[in-house]
Amino acid sequence: MAPAGPDEAQGLEERRDVKDLARGGFITFVGKLGRASRGAFLWVITLLMGLDVQGYYSLAWGIVSTLNKIARFGMLRGVVRFVVAERTQVEGDGERAVGTALCIVVLCSVGVSVGIYFSADAIASFYNKPIASALQIMALSAPFMAVCWVFVSAIRALRIVLYDVYVMSVAGPLILLVGGVVVGWAELGLAGVAWVQLAMAVGISLLAAYYFQRFFSIRACFDHMRRPARLREMAHFSFPVMVTDLLYAVLTQLDVLMLGFFVSAEMVGVYALARRIASAMLKAPQAFDPIFSSVVSELSVSGRYGELSARFRVLFRWILTINLPIFASLLIVGDQLLTLIGGDKMQALPEVEIAAGLLVLFILSVSMMLQGSFALAEPLLAMAGRPYLNFLNNGTWLCTNFVLNIVFIHFYSMGIVGAACGALLSTLCVNALRLGQIYRQYAIWPFDLKQAKPLFAAAIASLVGIALRDAVGEPAAAVVVALGAFVCVYGMGLGMMGVEEEDRKLVTRAVRWLGNRLGRDRAAE
Repeated sequence: MAPAGPDEAQGLEERRDVKDLARGGFITFVGKLGRASRGAFLWVITLLMGLDVQGYYSLAWGIVSTLNKIARFGMLRGVVRFVVAERTQVEGDGERAVGTALCIVVLCSVGVSVGIYFSADAIASFYNKPIASALQIMALSAPFMAVCWVFVSAIRALRIVLYDVYVMSVAGPLILLVGGVVVGWAELGLAGVAWVQLAMAVGISLLAAYYFQRFFSIRACFDHMRRPARLREMAHFSFPVMVTDLLYAVLTQLDVLMLGFFVSAEMVGVYALARRIASAMLKAPQAFDPIFSSVVSELSVSGRYGELSARFRVLFRWILTINLPIFASLLIVGDQLLTLIGGDKMQALPEVEIAAGLLVLFILSVSMMLQGSFALAEPLLAMAGRPYLNFLNNGTWLCTNFVLNIVFIHFYSMGIVGAACGALLSTLCVNALRLGQIYRQYAIWPFDLKQAKPLFAAAIASLVGIALRDAVGEPAAAVVVALGAFVCVYGMGLGMMGVEEEDRKLVTRAVRWLGNRLGRDRAAE
């Protein structure tokens, strides 16, 4: 058989990338939906312990999880890049890169744990909230979470995302949910919730190590850990990634951290519930991020930016197609969903505070829709060798959000609604900046006429769904009818306008995966 020509080889490579993106993205998306069950953990805490305990937990874990980004030192991307480089250049199996990464994160995570532990009282005093003991318990999670991310990222570098789903999206939320029920019924309070969070970190780190040893030698990694190779090079790449991760973590927690200072614990809890619901629109970009990072690394190393642009446009359309029905569903049933999750504690609040919570849910849904649509610009810039641009972007985002929160929350006394408005406006600002950068650096522009198809289909379906919801009197029936009509009209609209070849591959991969899973379940029975 004659060897493939350049055009044929490029076509084969494109089909391989699209296949991997479809398979990896779909599997991870299913896992991210499972990870959304972390909202069930918040729901359990709220129902069994009250909005105040949930608010204290959200504040304490917001602080610890933010500082844990320092503990992992950007290895979420650093490990992927250096393991891919080591294997591509036939220097080894990637174990030297993993050993160096473990050396870095162990040192950083121990420092983070000690820092949080001994500053817990000062932090609790600053907020005037009883969270010191919870901070000290959760501080112990930093080394376990950091090592877990190294193991998971090394597996991601092989373009395998299934074990990431098992660890982060199944085991982690399940441990939290079961632990939340136990400590809630036992009335162990905030300290009990903190121990559950630590147990989750220990559990997923052990599970990640179990899966990791299927592809790498842990003993070899520990040997390289004692004699780290390319330490300076990995630290040089990962440091700006770490700073970017830290800034982004501060951004995602900034509203809760600032609200904890200005409003009551109950209103912090309401805001945390609304944000958890709205964050469903971040699951699609988070699902494609792991496999996209590996694809970007390979394409950027060989300078194939035209192909990179094509992959980015395909993923942008996929994320838009997935997020639009989620966004419309939140608009249709978000008010009932927030009240349901909040339970009796939510309904006992004054009417004006309930109305504020519903308005926050709507504003955050718009903000998360924008954030999710353009989220893949961040891994594109990082893995293509421009991590400092993400640092600039997140720094701008953080400063803008902080100033807007001060203005809206403090000076205009808008409370949780002000925090949501600040999040929306700052998200608009940073996404405009990201679009300009990827166009200037790589001539990548995500928009084309193909993106209009899901937008048009979602607009028509939303009008039909809202009209039917208002026409049906009984609330439960109205929700079922409205969502059912939306799904039908949206699917029919996409089908009538024509399905792109890449989209067909995504759907085919999803149907095949579901078929295989159902077949295995029947065989097991």
